[in-house]
Amino acid sequence: MKTPATQEQRVIGRAQAQGLPVFSDGAARRTLYAICFGFFLVVLDTTALNVAIASIQREFGGTITGLQWVVNSYTMVFASLLLTCGALGDRVGARLFYQIGLALFTATSLLCALAPGAGFLIAMRIMQGLGAAIMVPASLSLLSHSFPHPDERTKAVTYWAAVVSLGFAAGPLLGGVLTASIGWRSIFCINVPVGIVALCMVRAYVKEAPIKNLRHIDWLGQAFVSSALFCLTYSLIEVGRFGWTAPPILIGFAASILLTGTFVLVEKSSSSPVLPASLFSNSTFSVCVAIGLVLNFGAYGTLFIESIYLQNIRHLNSFVTGLVILPLTVLPTVTTRLIVNHSRRRHIKGRLIIGQLIGASAAVMLALAFWDSGYWEILIGLALMGVSMGCVMPAITAGVLASSPTNTSGVAAGILNSARQVGGTLGVALMGSLFQRLDMEGLLFCFALMLVCFLVMAAVTLQTMQECT
Repeated sequence: MKTPATQEQRVIGRAQAQGLPVFSDGAARRTLYAICFGFFLVVLDTTALNVAIASIQREFGGTITGLQWVVNSYTMVFASLLLTCGALGDRVGARLFYQIGLALFTATSLLCALAPGAGFLIAMRIMQGLGAAIMVPASLSLLSHSFPHPDERTKAVTYWAAVVSLGFAAGPLLGGVLTASIGWRSIFCINVPVGIVALCMVRAYVKEAPIKNLRHIDWLGQAFVSSALFCLTYSLIEVGRFGWTAPPILIGFAASILLTGTFVLVEKSSSSPVLPASLFSNSTFSVCVAIGLVLNFGAYGTLFIESIYLQNIRHLNSFVTGLVILPLTVLPTVTTRLIVNHSRRRHIKGRLIIGQLIGASAAVMLALAFWDSGYWEILIGLALMGVSMGCVMPAITAGVLASSPTNTSGVAAGILNSARQVGGTLGVALMGSLFQRLDMEGLLFCFALMLVCFLVMAAVTLQTMQECT
């Protein structure tokens, strides 16, 4: 007589029948859910706020410049501190560091919701970016430690990546619903109870990873690269207010160039550089990192300016704006799921070229909306941009991992993520300023710039990238 199956066995059986990842016991699944639950907030917050920026502008006043700082203060800190926070987490303990980042993110979300003005909101967004920079590498370290078996680790990372996609896709719609029904502050308020629950889950279900002391942290290099990124971002944002030839803008650009040059010199003499030169000697790695920067430049810049355009120029409310933007955020996940099972390393170069050409066609469609009062060009353009992201993102990740030594795969993945965040920061900064400075003609210029960037990178990929084997 057969023993009746337990609930857990039945769940595992259904998952296996559907081809879903299965973990060996309930404790492992709870660990996975606890890690992913908190990280979901980080991704959700990135896209949800874009739909609310017009409402923030109406309440606090000001120009597009202030809105750019609300968005970029978060991504700029996130991008510049991601690698250093990963190294610190290895020393402090990934579980403790993850909890610190999650607690900081949750607390500053509450303060964002209570912000009396734009300046205070920007300051709290900086702290949110620090919390996110702490959480992301710590979450991956915890997954690596909690799932030592290669198959289960791969499945866990797959779930983690799915959470990233879900947060990115759900952000505009949820942000639009909350902003239209309750107000923009509710986007931050919802982080608080979810963050508290996530903290409790981590304390209950996640074990601490072994503390490591793997490499020296290059604090001087980190200071120079962060300062260079800030000066460049400052100049690109404030050019919308001051103009290209204003002294503060010229000083900012000059400082960025000087700090970048100093950073390169410091890196050459560092025993543990922030950006290891050995990785960039591989053309495939360098091209994939550059593509990641360009992709997010176009995607996040488009998300920002289309949100403002649809609400301030087309006079849509935040909910309808979220619906219009949905193709941009949903189709990356759909596209990835459709092609990932058929991908092979030998197809990476071709997928990158095709993906960038699709991105170029997205820029053309969005530019055509400049002459039409309808919405089809916008919807098609955003959909093509989403498909482009779905083609390119998994390909550049695979390319970076395939072209870097196994013992540096963590650093390589961190550099790719940082480059993508830098690209998003610069996209919001430059495109927002062009829109503010040139009005509707600025939109056309933004999409022309996107078109050139995608076509140039497609040509570079074709000419210089080696096919992965």
